[in-house]
Amino acid sequence: MKVLAWLLFLANLGLLVYFNLDHIMPSPPQIKWAELEPEKMRLLSDAEIQTLPKLASASETHDLETNNAETNIQLAPVENSPAKIATSCFDWGTFTSVNIENAKNAVAQLSLDAEVKEHSPQTNKRFWVFIPPLKNAQAAQNYANALRNLGVEDLFVVQEPAWKNAISFGLFEDETLAQNLLRELKAKGVKKVEKSLWNPKGQISLIFNQLNDDEAAALEGLKADFPQTKLKKIGCE
Repeated sequence: MKVLAWLLFLANLGLLVYFNLDHIMPSPPQIKWAELEPEKMRLLSDAEIQTLPKLASASETHDLETNNAETNIQLAPVENSPAKIATSCFDWGTFTSVNIENAKNAVAQLSLDAEVKEHSPQTNKRFWVFIPPLKNAQAAQNYANALRNLGVEDLFVVQEPAWKNAISFGLFEDETLAQNLLRELKAKGVKKVEKSLWNPKGQISLIFNQLNDDEAAALEGLKADFPQTKLKKIGCE
C-alpha cells in the first residue's frame, strides 16, 4: 500500500515539473532576423558603384600606418655648441724705450691688445753679435751689401739713436750660440765683428693674451718689421 502511494506521488511530481518546465528552465532568447523585402531590392548602376566607399588594400593600410608613425616621431633637439677658437699667448720683445712706440702703433693698427712689461737687466740678459756703428747710413748700407756678397744674409742695420748705423747679426740668450756665430762670421772674412752683453736700460716686452690663429699670424707678419725682436709663445694665465 505504501509503495503504491509513493509511486502516485512521484508520478504527480513528474507531471508538475513537465507542465511547468518553461518556468523552471527558461529557453534562450530567440534572435529575430530582419525580414527581406524583395520589392525594395534593385541593381546598382556603374556610376552608383563608383561612389560607394572602398576598402583599403593591405599595402595602403601599411603605408597609412607608416605615415602616421613618421608624423608622430619627435626629433631630439640638437644643441648648437659654439665653435671652438684656438687661442694662444705670446711674448714679443725686447724693445727699448725708443722703438717700443713704433711697435705699439703697429699693434694698434691690427686692433690687438697688448700688455706692456718692463724687464730688469738681471731677468733678461742677452748676448749681441754686431759691428759697431759706421760713420753714416750710406757706409752702413754699403758694408751690409758687401757682407751679403760674402753669404751673410741674417743681418740688420740698426736705426736706434744709441747704436745708429751699427750692423747687428742677432741677440742670443745662450752665450754659446753667440760665440759660435762670431766664429763663423770671422771665418767668412767679416771684420770688426764683436760679441757683447746686450743690457740696455728700459727693455720692454709686449704680452698678448688669447690670440686666435688669424691674429697670431698677423702678429708674426708684423715681427718682420722689427728684426731685432723675438716672438715666442708662452703659457696663458
